[in-house]
Amino acid sequence: MAMTLSAMVLGIAGATAGSWIGGLDPGPLPGNAEALRIARDILPGVTPAGELDRRDFVYGSRLGDEESGPGYVEIPYKLDDGSAISAVEDDCSLDGLARANAMTQGWEDLDEIAGFSCTSWRAQRGDLVLAYTHDGLGPVMTFYRSTTGSTIGALIGAVMGALAGIAGSRAWSRRAWVQIAVLTSPALILVPVTALVVVASLSPEGEGPALQFWTVWPTLFRSFFFYQLS
Repeated sequence: MAMTLSAMVLGIAGATAGSWIGGLDPGPLPGNAEALRIARDILPGVTPAGELDRRDFVYGSRLGDEESGPGYVEIPYKLDDGSAISAVEDDCSLDGLARANAMTQGWEDLDEIAGFSCTSWRAQRGDLVLAYTHDGLGPVMTFYRSTTGSTIGALIGAVMGALAGIAGSRAWSRRAWVQIAVLTSPALILVPVTALVVVASLSPEGEGPALQFWTVWPTLFRSFFFYQLS
């Protein structure tokens, strides 16, 4: 029991540290003008149907455009007044053009995205990811920075933390009850939240950057702090 608790708690601590280290300096999101320029290269002559939607995140909270951190820039092409898309063009016929132009513009590792009525895919250029999704009402381009480094860091940190927990538990094997008393309370918080985060990561809604594990804890702290104040 003591060894299991120690491995879980230190594994979660290691995953948090590894996620933070692996996600350091991800690079800024493309500016609005830059995102529109890239979009014009992929769908030349087609006017976006709505306003560009920009979201930057710090500690998992939705903040203003001046903030840095993982987020996304979304450009919709759904039918709207003033759009250059016609009803005929909106029946998935833009998808082939977008895919061919993306490959010409140097986007690599095209990967199909399931669950959409038209062809949808994501591709990468450097650490910038482009997700092209089409739900039958019109395509949407989403740009975001890859968080693969943060995910790999979390996995490495989790393994190293768990091994450290097992080693530490063996060293304190004669005082197992002390370990259980100290680790039970944090485990009751850390383990359920971590399980929920893992499940949410395996079944994400929409298309955007993967969650950086370390951002979960500042978000929970901030939410708890503001809830207590209110």
